[in-house]
Amino acid sequence: MKNCHVCNLECEDNAELCPVCGAYLLDDTQAEQQNNNEIEPVLLATFEDLVSAEIFKDVLTDNKIPYSDSESDSLKVVFGGGFSSEEIYVDKKDFDKAKELYDQFMESQPEFEDDFFTDEE
Repeated sequence: MKNCHVCNLECEDNAELCPVCGAYLLDDTQAEQQNNNEIEPVLLATFEDLVSAEIFKDVLTDNKIPYSDSESDSLKVVFGGGFSSEEIYVDKKDFDKAKELYDQFMESQPEFEDDFFTDEE
């Protein structure tokens, strides 16, 4: 069995992603290297849109960058309502690459098929 390095869940040996937190599971060599290295989490981003946070976590997973999100969502109250925000932390050694991916993600525009906005009346 593999243990997730983010949430410490015991996962199946053939699993590539943790079923709870979505982190990329490390093989034995990677896990040993990570255990030998001190991890220093740094805040990469705070998302107010939880859907965007989940999409960006997929980007980090695809690029094999381990991450951790905040232990609990914090509630911020604003005029007219409230919303949850999510913080994403990465190891200090991965910060530069993760920041580059974050900047690209924030600058990206969704692309739709040409027929996506056709009027059917």
